[in-house]
Amino acid sequence: DGEALHRRVPPDRWCVSRKDVRQFRALVRHALVGGLLAATPADPFDMSDVQVGPSICTVTCQLIKPITKQKGGPSWALMLHPEGLECDLFVTHCWAEGAFEF
Repeated sequence: DGEALHRRVPPDRWCVSRKDVRQFRALVRHALVGGLLAATPADPFDMSDVQVGPSICTVTCQLIKPITKQKGGPSWALMLHPEGLECDLFVTHCWAEGAFEF
């Protein structure tokens, strides 16, 4: 249950590792090749662009939310690390930013 997990694990432990970010990038590439991500009027990205890619918003709606929903609705970070993970660096992203730019 994602809600219970978020109540139990403190927000400062909702973290991913550098390895997780690299694996996520590979997952997005795989999803593009597999046709799991589609351009939209709001995000008409080029499927062959491996420098920018689809926006974080598109990836969230079309890839992250369906995957985490199957796992009970946790965040991506808590899906990967249900007990939380110590965080030593904080990075932000923009919803319109390309997934490969992140």
